[in-house]
Amino acid sequence: MNNNEKEKREIARLEKAKSFHNHKHYFLILIIVLSIVYIVDELASSVRGVVETQTICDLFNTTFGTTEYNNASGTLGLVTTAAYLIYLISPLYKSLADKYGRRLFLIINTIGMGVGMLVCIISKSVVVYILGCVILTFFTPNDMQVIYIMECAPKKHRAKLCAITKGLALISVSLLGLFVKLFVNDAIPSTWRNVFIIPIILAFVIGIAAIYFVRETPVFTEKRLQYLKADEQERKAIEKADLDARQEENSISVRGAFKYIFSHKQTRAIAIVALIMAFSTGYTGKYQPMIQAGVANGVMNIDASNIILMFYPVINGIFTMIGGFLTDSLGRKKSALILGLWAALGLAVFAYGCIRPLNPYITGFAYGVSIAGLWSISDMIYFVITSESTPTQIRASVVGTMQLVGMVGTGLNMVYNNVVTMIAGSLNLPAVLTVAYLPLMAIALIIMMISIEETKDVDLENVRVK
Repeated sequence: MNNNEKEKREIARLEKAKSFHNHKHYFLILIIVLSIVYIVDELASSVRGVVETQTICDLFNTTFGTTEYNNASGTLGLVTTAAYLIYLISPLYKSLADKYGRRLFLIINTIGMGVGMLVCIISKSVVVYILGCVILTFFTPNDMQVIYIMECAPKKHRAKLCAITKGLALISVSLLGLFVKLFVNDAIPSTWRNVFIIPIILAFVIGIAAIYFVRETPVFTEKRLQYLKADEQERKAIEKADLDARQEENSISVRGAFKYIFSHKQTRAIAIVALIMAFSTGYTGKYQPMIQAGVANGVMNIDASNIILMFYPVINGIFTMIGGFLTDSLGRKKSALILGLWAALGLAVFAYGCIRPLNPYITGFAYGVSIAGLWSISDMIYFVITSESTPTQIRASVVGTMQLVGMVGTGLNMVYNNVVTMIAGSLNLPAVLTVAYLPLMAIALIIMMISIEETKDVDLENVRVK
């Protein structure tokens, strides 16, 4: 088949996709599919965490709280932290969606998450399990479903639909707590694998369903059809414009983003807060061992731990949606103070519930509120405030660079968590992690209140910062 025939087939396919966009039931079906993809994404992102202790006990043939367990946990954590280096090729992978379309990568990412989880549960060795973790690490952060919503939803409903679908996906994580209660027997560590089964099935089913029920986004469809229907001269002009835009963006990314961030008081303070807050998220990767420490120390029983695992995602989803409304209504700094207090107080109460007897619903509520505040303030720092403090021509590059700053903080907290586990022991995690992260949250909030200007009403077309 020559290029001309291939292009004719592609035009026919895109024209068919275009006709679907106006179908009266298509958008409803699309949102349902994207919501389930979002749920799969959150389940895949969280499933390893809810059975971390059972996984380590099984793969390393050890018992929670022992020296062998602590060393195994720290070693596995440090190795899987290195797996995040795969993020270095993530921008290249994501850019392929601009060339080949969103639909293909929505399908690949969803099925890829299923493959990653499948590799984890069939693993009989640590090496194969790490391979599954690497696959999951690569496919879970791409969020193609969010791009779909942004490019398919009416402008006045975009933010609303993003918030609702994200909230529902976060709430769905409570299913993992239910799966732990139903399928995991602590006396038989290998039963951790059962928790993965339903998320795997869901990933493959919705990935295949997307092939039949999802069409390319209107934005990509129109752009691609414009190119395919253009004559040779028009195509050269389009290609040159795209090349110039990419070169300009890359040039700004390399030469200008860091320079801009650290040469302005506002963005420099944002970067410092982003780094500290990213480091402060470390306890979110150790919440299940913290709960397990409470069980092992006799503070709570297995039923109480299951209640926490099932209840906190519901609170997280609800308070995440509330946090979005606060950001728009109160302004960035006031809402950041509220969200930061949620995160800090929630962590303190959650840790207390892992150290001393406390109603499991209160403990679960505290953790849900804590991570809702933590992730909401993180999103606001990385995206909202950074965007509102950066001129249009370098905004995308600066936002991307600010995320890299956050990744440095995340890498540091992973190293810290695993070293602390080996030194202080898994039974002491609730205390040692809380003592480390609470002061950092306070420092980040103080810097934000003192050094960062309010950006709520800024004119994005005419940004001026100190």
